[in-house]
Amino acid sequence: MGFASKFTEQAFRVLSGITPQLLVQAAEKNPWFIPAFVQHRLDSLKESLTGEKETLEQLLELETQSGAPQVLSIVAAGNIPLVCWHDLVCCLAYAASCPNKTTVEIKLSSKDDVLLPVIVERLAAQEGPCLEGISVQFVDRVSLQTQAILFTGGAQAQEHYCRTFPGIPLLLRTGRSSVALVTGAESAAQLRGLAEDCFLYFGLGCRNVSLLLVPSGYDFGSFIRQVGIRFGSLLQQHNGYMNAFRHARACRAMTTITADEIYKSELFVLQENDSLFPPMAVLHYMEYKDLATATRFISANRDRIQCVAGTDQVPFGQTQAPLFTDYADGLNTLEWLQKLSY
Repeated sequence: MGFASKFTEQAFRVLSGITPQLLVQAAEKNPWFIPAFVQHRLDSLKESLTGEKETLEQLLELETQSGAPQVLSIVAAGNIPLVCWHDLVCCLAYAASCPNKTTVEIKLSSKDDVLLPVIVERLAAQEGPCLEGISVQFVDRVSLQTQAILFTGGAQAQEHYCRTFPGIPLLLRTGRSSVALVTGAESAAQLRGLAEDCFLYFGLGCRNVSLLLVPSGYDFGSFIRQVGIRFGSLLQQHNGYMNAFRHARACRAMTTITADEIYKSELFVLQENDSLFPPMAVLHYMEYKDLATATRFISANRDRIQCVAGTDQVPFGQTQAPLFTDYADGLNTLEWLQKLSY
């Protein structure tokens, strides 16, 4: 049995064994990682391991040359739980294919450093472990011996790594957000899915929708109701989120009242603005006269948009359930890793 087959089975087993106590520990370390959202993330990863099993077993069997780099470094963000999972899986597949023992070092964000060390430890303890011959190390800083870096984070941190590791291959993924293309013909179920796209993980993920593209004169009432049905009690019980909401609402009250003030919500502030990066508890929207206008906006901002909800590729409710091949920023991680050895 090759790495890919072992990994899909063993990873599913380990993820299924994450206890409620560990979820509480993650929430205690980072209050934004509430147990419901962490469990959602775990379930999504497990669904990928089973639903995409055949695809993964093909993708994760790589071929590398004898001169391939033997030290890889992952610099992880901390915006959603286990955000560097995809990078880890890709690096493990690469390491398993290398003729020589390879080290994968991981610099976790302090916001997300509870679950992954436990998962890796348990993977290593499996019978006939998929990690056999692979060294996984959690580090406080990237070692100067690294031969390749997979980075996810902000522009300032990106500049640091580019400056500190000149000449080292860097796979850089920086801040993006997602949009939704709304036509006005959505069903209640689709609007509930859109609510998930916006508010899962408190909207902190790059695949969370932060901007709604809506037809002129769109009625937000049904969408607001679906947000309340799906997330009302959860958001209202979170002190940090509600503090952000009250602050955003107070700031909004000091500005000129516009049409969107008609659609008031006790959960978020709706604001007409074409920015992809609203503050916490604020959802931006932009009206379009025709679909061609919306399409032009998406095309003009493609380098800042992670995904577009409400399309055949990403139906409503699926932004936080990407396929393994939905690579962040459109950069094929496995292909990048394989090219390191050539």
